[in-house]
Amino acid sequence: MGKSLKGKELGRGLSQRKDGLYQARFVNRFGVRQTIYDPRLSEVRKKLREEQCRDEKEINVVDAKITLNEWYTTWMTTCKCNCRDSAKRTYETYYNRIKADLGWRKLSALNLINIQTAINKLPTDAARKDSKRVLVDMLDKAVDSDLLIKNVAKQVNTVVSKEESKERRVLTIPETELFLNQADGTFYYNMYVVALETGMRIGELCGLMWSDIDFSNNALYVKHNLCYYSKKGKYVFEMHDTKSGFRIIPLTQNAVKAL
Repeated sequence: MGKSLKGKELGRGLSQRKDGLYQARFVNRFGVRQTIYDPRLSEVRKKLREEQCRDEKEINVVDAKITLNEWYTTWMTTCKCNCRDSAKRTYETYYNRIKADLGWRKLSALNLINIQTAINKLPTDAARKDSKRVLVDMLDKAVDSDLLIKNVAKQVNTVVSKEESKERRVLTIPETELFLNQADGTFYYNMYVVALETGMRIGELCGLMWSDIDFSNNALYVKHNLCYYSKKGKYVFEMHDTKSGFRIIPLTQNAVKAL
């Protein structure tokens, strides 16, 4: 029996983590432990019932002759169902790069040669690395579901062109002063100042709220990220929490004045 942070009994398989998030665990018929998360106890209970019902009715049963495209759909709807829409869009982009070459193949027909051939066609080492990461995760879940004996995608080489990493270009102090002089009086001037004084990412700047700023202690709490991505064929804005939790940035007098 799991307990909440206050010591309350929550029921079998239910518990509350130190960060306040509720989690529910159960072992499906493939012998794989599934974990469900939600900030609300009622929702995590509901999700647990739904997943157990799907497992009992064998709605998520898979065919040994399943193709990679079919497995991708199962992987997305089952293993990645609780991911953010922006993350799902990223997975889709990485998978689509290898879909034409591999998607029609049966899982059992995948081998190092046909996977490596598809990966080699991608234009950059970075693109190859991203697509491999998605494919490895997909096939790991296929192994866990007893559809494959091993994950051959793990042996794929993504470094083909041996691209030299480019050194990051940063503004010098004179360049920064020149930029701000030219930007003075424009609508975004204050945001430019905060960006240069804090080093925040553009999504973090656009997601900044007044509640994130502590003027009494000259500190800024980075908690949110404003994302802009394609959703159902239409580009939308969505506010998300930062993936790695919040961080604190000390504010300079210039940043405080700009805010």
